[in-house]
Formats: sequence, structure tokens, C-alpha cells
Amino acid sequence: MQHEFLHRYTADEHTLVCIDKLDAVLKTDDPKLMAYRKIFEQLDDPFVLYLALLLHDTGKAVGARPHSEASALFAQRVATRLQLSSEQRKSLILLVDHHLTLSKIAQQRNLDDPATVAELAKIVKHQKNLDALMLLTLADGQGTSAEGWSDWKESLVWELFRETSRYLADQKAYYEQTKIERESLQASVAEALPPDYADEIEAHFDFMPDNYFRGCDVPEIVEHLKLLRSFFENVSSQGGQPLAPAIKWKAFTEQSHSLVSFWTWDREQLLAKIAGSFSVVPINILSADVFPRGDNVVLSVFRVCNTKIHAVTDPREFELVEQTLRRALADENFDFLPLIERAKRQSSLRIAPGIEFPTRIAMDNKTHPMYTLIEIQAPDRLGLLYDILASLDCESVSIALSRINTQAGAAMDTLYVVDRSTHTKVTDSRRITAIQKHLQRTILGGGAANLK
Repeated sequence: MQHEFLHRYTADEHTLVCIDKLDAVLKTDDPKLMAYRKIFEQLDDPFVLYLALLLHDTGKAVGARPHSEASALFAQRVATRLQLSSEQRKSLILLVDHHLTLSKIAQQRNLDDPATVAELAKIVKHQKNLDALMLLTLADGQGTSAEGWSDWKESLVWELFRETSRYLADQKAYYEQTKIERESLQASVAEALPPDYADEIEAHFDFMPDNYFRGCDVPEIVEHLKLLRSFFENVSSQGGQPLAPAIKWKAFTEQSHSLVSFWTWDREQLLAKIAGSFSVVPINILSADVFPRGDNVVLSVFRVCNTKIHAVTDPREFELVEQTLRRALADENFDFLPLIERAKRQSSLRIAPGIEFPTRIAMDNKTHPMYTLIEIQAPDRLGLLYDILASLDCESVSIALSRINTQAGAAMDTLYVVDRSTHTKVTDSRRITAIQKHLQRTILGGGAANLK
């Protein structure tokens, strides 16, 4: 029997709980689970799904890391012994080998990127496997711990599931629809705003990157344009603060997070300063998306929650974040360290004691055609993301997108980055080693500021 940092149960207990969770789906009247029930009722061969659930963690018995590969080997032996058909055997091994894949990609990768969707589609091969993997992911998440299956994580999994289903149904139509959506968005946005926004809409669609339009719908773009106008009005007004950001908070209480949008001038350490401003409250960061425009302004969109994993709704916390950020943007040498240390002393946020979670830093240039992916796994602490972003800024690395994932005291973050001067991947082996060592020192040393 083996405990992992995220698991509330031992592996054998966890497996039995997972089976109970899957059984409950077929009988549920819970509105939040009805979509899963519909998938379950359309499943051709539930036997393979149950068998995969029974075997998915067997690799832990031999202490394998990653355990999914060892579990898949056990599944292959079981398939032979039970004389499963070729199709059943392939599905069983796929489900066991990739039982973490749907959740991991959803939480750590850019879901607005067609390459992410295509990658998952290549793994699952067809809709039947995707449906079974979705149900296995639900049961595994619910059977792990309350922290292992939050509303936020579930919404990401559903987003990836739906996009991959579209891709599997018709790849050509999927890519064509992506282009059509970009073309139709501008007309829909123009209809939703007064005529005097015409020039601003045209500039927005000229200057914003493609991934912005893949990830934003009409209401979101309309909100961003209104906020951008307020930013420019402040810049041009007499007596205004030309460096001050325009900020909008929006709570999604049912999804247990808030969305915070920032329009600012592009500058060094921007993301680090925003992350540091959240840390002084403290507020947890779930994700951070960065959309630089061609006219030197940047839209940063953060999904955040409070330390109780609820949406941030306290106006006093809004004000503290905004006040801190205004001060930091006005002062190139602003020092977050005293504020973060004070927040640590005052905060009730504590990391789970005794977890064994080694720090790992990997840089990957194969997964994405445009970005280097930096994958970081480390024990979480207040101010960790600020320290990581500040260190990367010192290494002249720009972050285009991030997926921040914190579970049971463990941070598992993926950053999409480029070289700041060339705007291309970081490929030099010596530089990659230097960046990894810098991040390692920062994480283990307790902060970038401590290493100066």
C-alpha cells in the first residue's frame, strides 16, 4: 500500500472508492453529474472501464515512477489472461496508461491551442476511448480527495473534452471553424458596442495575437475593450496616473474562482509584479494568460481564489492588490520581500506537513512549435510564483502563457516561454542548464530576492 502527496487513501482503498464513485454516476440525479451519466449510458463496453479503474494504480505496488507505465504492463497481462478481444485490450491498456493524461493536459497546457487538442486526440484515437477516459478521470479525481477534483479543475477537463470531441468528429471542420470564428467575432463585437468603438475594435483585431481570439468569446472581448478604453482615458487625462493599470474583478462563485483582468503598458517584470501583488493578500493564482498587443500594451488575465479555495469577493483585498501593483509599477526597484514575509506571518495558509514532493524542473522544446515549455514541480509556498517569474525575468525569458496548478501543498506549473530578445524558443543547451539551476536555487533557497 502506498500513499501519494495528493491521495487521502492508500492505493487499494482509493481504488474501491473510485469504483463506488463510478457506480454512483449511473444512478445520479445530481445536476452537476448528469452530463457524466449521459456519457456512461452511451458507453458500449463498461466492463473495460471498470477493469481499467481496478488496475489503474497497480503500478504503485512495485514503487514504479511513473506508476501509470507499470500499471499498463499489469493491464496487458490481465488482458491476456482474460482473453480480451484486440479492441478491448487496446482500450484497457490506453485507459490505464493514460489515466492521468486528460486531467494533466487540462490543468497544465494551453487549452486554446489547437496543438493541445490534437495531441490528446492522437492519444485517445476515437470518441469511445475519450468517453471512457472522461469517466475514469472523474472517478479517479473524486476518489482521491476533495482537493483533487475542484470545480475549477473540472471545468478545464470539460473544456478539453468538448474541444477534443469536436476534433475527433471532423478535423478539417475543426480547423475551418476556428478560422470562421475569428472572422465572425469582429462583426459580433461591433454589434455589441456603440458605433464610436469602431476604430478601437479594428485596432484590437489587428494587434491582438491569434490565441487571444481562440480563447475569448464576444462578451469577454467586449469587456476587455471597455476596460482598455478606461486605461487609455486615464493615460490621456490631466492629473491621471499614466503608469496605473486598468483592472477589473469578476467573481465566479459557482466555479470557486475570480477572473482579474489587467491592461498595462508592456514592461519588464510585469507578470512577476502582478503575482507579487496577489501574494501580499494572500491570493492563490490558478492560471495566468498574457496577451501582448502590437501597440505596446498588454492584457493579463489571472484566475485566482482565496486561501479557502473560494472566489475572491472582498473589496479590501481588491484594494490591497491594486494599491500594491500601482506602487510596484511606479518603482522599478520595488521590493516585495518584506510584504510577502509579513503575509506569511499573518496568513492561515499552511503547507501540508510531511509531504514528499521533490523539486523537478524540465524544459521541453518538442511539444509546442513556437514556445519552450518549462514544467516545474515543487512544494508550494506563499510567493513561489513571484519568485519563479522574477528569476525568469533575470534570465531574459518572456512568459507567453502559464498554467498554475496547486494541490495539497504541491505546485505543478507549466510556463510557455520565449527568449525576450529573439521571441523564439530557448534552445541553447548551456542556457537551458543555467535557467534550470537558477530556478532550482530560487525554489530551494526560499525566494529570488534572497539570492540577490
